[in-house]
Amino acid sequence: MRTVPFILVEGGQWPQSDFVIVNMNGSKHPLPLTTVYHQLHPINASPYTFLQALFGHEYPVGLLDEEKILPVGKEISAVGICGFSNGVPEVKACKELPYFLTDMTKDQMLLDLAFKTKILFWSGVVLGSLSIGILGYAFVRNWNKWKERRLRRFQQAANAATDDSTLQMDLDEELGDVPDGELCVVCLMRRRRSAFIPCGHLVCCQHCAVSVERELVPKCPVCRMAIRSSVRIYAS
Repeated sequence: MRTVPFILVEGGQWPQSDFVIVNMNGSKHPLPLTTVYHQLHPINASPYTFLQALFGHEYPVGLLDEEKILPVGKEISAVGICGFSNGVPEVKACKELPYFLTDMTKDQMLLDLAFKTKILFWSGVVLGSLSIGILGYAFVRNWNKWKERRLRRFQQAANAATDDSTLQMDLDEELGDVPDGELCVVCLMRRRRSAFIPCGHLVCCQHCAVSVERELVPKCPVCRMAIRSSVRIYAS
């Protein structure tokens, strides 16, 4: 027995035999049949059909009566694994091959395979380029955010040196009798002196406002909006 992974039969006869056995077992390839009769008979709906539709289950909507034949004299190309069964040549379907029984010629099949190969190739190129673009955009965006956070930390560290000296003087004068409506919402000890930008909420003392600004992702304690900085408010 001799088997080959790929064979085309376009005409002629096999040696020592007048016919070839086409083994259809296990084949999932479509066959080149011609439809000679096609009729759809609708099915009358019933209460059970309504319940099936209501709960999302599939139900038959019609009965398809269809007849397909292989016309006599039609030239068919067989692509598959060739062998011998009881001395008679036999062709079996191969799931790795794109064709089994087809009405295309060898040249047509080669053109069809070349076209599908080009589609797969360019689809891969487009998807790959799109993926690279998305990754590049994400990298640049995260890089810019990291630089902004780093610059903000440097600015906060520089401002902290100048703020610490004034904070200590302000703390002494703010630790007195403060009405409840003017207490800092963070420490509940000192008077509200700093407003956040851009939300504008005046809810923290200067000490707590600086602490909020030094967080990794500074947010207003009231509205949770991202803040850029705070400004000291002086009473007239």
